[in-house]
Amino acid sequence: MQLLYEEELVEGAVFLCANGRRSCIPPLQASRFSRSRERLYDIPDPDARNNAFFALHLKWFREWGLADLLAGVIREYPILDGALKTLSFRRAKARNEEGAELFVHPEEGRNGVVALRIERFERDADLLPFLLHELMHLSDMTDPAFGYSRDVPVRNPSQQQLVLGRYRLLWDITIDARLSSRTPKPTEPASRASSELKNRYETEFNRAYCFWDEARRREVFEALWNDAAPRHERLMSLAVDPRGAAAMNRPEPGGLCPLCGFSTFDWADGAAICSETAEAIRRQFPSWAVTQGACNRCVEVYEASQLEQPATLFL
Repeated sequence: MQLLYEEELVEGAVFLCANGRRSCIPPLQASRFSRSRERLYDIPDPDARNNAFFALHLKWFREWGLADLLAGVIREYPILDGALKTLSFRRAKARNEEGAELFVHPEEGRNGVVALRIERFERDADLLPFLLHELMHLSDMTDPAFGYSRDVPVRNPSQQQLVLGRYRLLWDITIDARLSSRTPKPTEPASRASSELKNRYETEFNRAYCFWDEARRREVFEALWNDAAPRHERLMSLAVDPRGAAAMNRPEPGGLCPLCGFSTFDWADGAAICSETAEAIRRQFPSWAVTQGACNRCVEVYEASQLEQPATLFL
């Protein structure tokens, strides 16, 4: 696996160090860097000057141990070395841009990208937990045992957002639980921090699954927190169908419509669904059966689609 560093990330991290925002950088070294950089402005050719700037920034990125710091975290996940062709680090402009992504190309293989804000290089206490968390996302995505898939078994776009939000929460719970259990004998501050993290996640989980009773919420949350080997399929099933509506043999009030994916109390009368409408539904949902039901809104849409079919001409 090849490690790549975006030029903007390297430059920003080195400037942060040179400006004294990372406490472990000796002032004399920062002065040496500044003098070396000033001399590069004398290079007349713009392309040669830009290349020289990047080479200088990369040299000090390594000199000040930032490259070794990232490499040390990567070694915590040996599966990545054989699973990825490249792992790139790029600069994120805002907090909502941060995170790890996996890109799969049929010819170029799998490549990972981690986006992070420059400010994280100020303190290892901000940088290391973030990297450990995001690289575990990549580790899970490349681990056959986890069984990751990008497919979301919901067609409705707004319902997809709800499902992905739940899934991300469940996945994050299992990741930080595994990270917090890595220290065999945690110190008192570390143990307290882990307890606070668990309480915060439990509050978020209770909010996301408020339709469950307290006993079920506690049971499922504890199972997630103590799961040393979570699986994508299990997390996705909890995210897609938390009420277990798919396992019901008949439509229930508040259950999910198998066509649009929304909760409904307005189920269509199965006996009133004509064969033409049922056939139109099955063209888009081949495994659907009338006994599964459908909300009245969906049935009306498919009934209307039959009326819009061109008339047959008899000559």
